[in-house]
Amino acid sequence: MHNPACIPACTPTCRPAPSGGTDNAASENANPDVLQGETRAMIWPVLGLLLAASLMGLGPIFVRLSGVSAEASAFWRAMLAAPVFMIASQILVLPQVGRGKDRTRQTGNVAQSEAAPQTTRKTGLLIVAGLLFAADLMFAHLAIGMTTVANAILLNNLAPLFVGCFGLLGLARRPSRRFWQGLPIAMLGAVCLFFASSQGNGSVYGDALAIVAAGFYGAYFVVIARLRQDHSALQIMLWSTVVTAIVLASYMLVFDGSIGMPVMAGGWLALCGLAFLTHIGGQGMVSVCFKRVDEATGSIILLWQPFMSALLGALVLGEVLNPWHGLGAACVMVAVAYITVRRRRKLA
Repeated sequence: MHNPACIPACTPTCRPAPSGGTDNAASENANPDVLQGETRAMIWPVLGLLLAASLMGLGPIFVRLSGVSAEASAFWRAMLAAPVFMIASQILVLPQVGRGKDRTRQTGNVAQSEAAPQTTRKTGLLIVAGLLFAADLMFAHLAIGMTTVANAILLNNLAPLFVGCFGLLGLARRPSRRFWQGLPIAMLGAVCLFFASSQGNGSVYGDALAIVAAGFYGAYFVVIARLRQDHSALQIMLWSTVVTAIVLASYMLVFDGSIGMPVMAGGWLALCGLAFLTHIGGQGMVSVCFKRVDEATGSIILLWQPFMSALLGALVLGEVLNPWHGLGAACVMVAVAYITVRRRRKLA
């Protein structure tokens, strides 16, 4: 999204600027009312992202309170959310069906034959995205069950580092200089979190699983970056959620012999909260708000999620954090913010 402050607004009474001073004249003639309106319009998306980060921060608490295994909680999270995404996709697609038919008649047989391989390839990418999302959820939920909530969420937020590593392999955009500058800070933060777990507050093995989950989440980012060229966020979330439910159900039936279910009503409430508040509410609100908020601002706001999870872990689950947790959390959040935030271009 373009930064509104970088787009001069010219009223009908604007006169051509003298040669050599076009940009300065345009910026001086910017309508302050328009800029103020744009700023006011940004307030609700920012508040929406804060709410989304808070809802996603509730996720680890729901996982712990569900009383089922990690793979079962991830399955029910996807299974309960899938029908909502299906209904939403049908409601949003129906008004566009007529227009889609008109476009199909206009394209002709040649365009249709060229679109078939493209559609098949995109469908394959949607399935790959679902497989990566399933792996991320499973390892993330395993980590939440083994280590502290703070460590699990903070280490899972290292996904941008893996995106940069994939860029070195030519699978994504090559990392910038900021990536290499922030990488040592992130690694220092991870070491501090591992050391905190080794002191008895958490599990080093659980921390490792959280990093594995971050790797799968980073790969998921790379795939959906390509899918977003032709698919909406709702379509991607629908496919990812359905494939996740199928994969995790198959895994439990093969290795466990059954699909784990809560035995208490409180467990079902926790799973409903995980599906409807965290998965649909949190993730869905992020997709909506990112249409109005630039990636840099959004990335900073979403760092509220690990802070929220750590706070709830201490208040609800009674997790005791030591100074190494604080140092590691600070390093990880600073590194992620520094890597993901792009420098804003200054006006000439």
